[in-house]
Amino acid sequence: MNIDSIQDMVMLADGQPVADSRRVAPSFGKRHPDVLRKIRALLKKLPDWGARNFAHTPFIDSQNGETYDAYQMTKDGFMMLVMGFTGDRALRVKLAFIDAFNRMAEFIRTQASGAMERWNVAYVEYRQEREHVSNCAKDMNRWKRRKVEHQQRLQQLDPQLSLTFSSGLPL
Repeated sequence: MNIDSIQDMVMLADGQPVADSRRVAPSFGKRHPDVLRKIRALLKKLPDWGARNFAHTPFIDSQNGETYDAYQMTKDGFMMLVMGFTGDRALRVKLAFIDAFNRMAEFIRTQASGAMERWNVAYVEYRQEREHVSNCAKDMNRWKRRKVEHQQRLQQLDPQLSLTFSSGLPL
C-alpha cells in the first residue's frame, strides 16, 4: 500500500479521527485476521482502555454478503496496536498514520470551531430577531386593544373642533 494514501485511511467517526483495522492491516503487510487477533488480545488484557479505543464495527462483504469483524480505533488504539510492528516499512507507516491522525484532529479543531462560531452568531441573530418579532406582536395586540379607545376619544373631541360662524351674515 502506498504511504501517501494513508491520509485517506484516517476518517471521521462521531467527530473523532479513527482508523479502520481493514486499512491498517494491508498498510503493514499483515493479514486482517492477524490484526484482529492482536486487537482482541489488547481488549482482553485492557478491557476498559480497549473499550474506549477500539470500536467493533462489523461490515458486510459486498461480494458474498457475509458479515465480518472490523474495528475502528482511536489514535491511542492505533499506537498501542502497531507498537509491536517492526521494520523500516512499519516505521514509515507509523509516522504516516500519526501524521494523518494529527491532520484530521487539526481539521476537526479548525473546522469544528469555525462551524461552532458561525452557529453561535446565527443563533444570537435568531434570538434577537425572535425577540423583536415577539415585541412587535405584543405591540400589535396592544394597538388592537387601544385603537378603539383612541378612535372613540377622537370622535368625542371632534365636535369640539367644529367652528361655528354666527356673525349673522349670510354665507
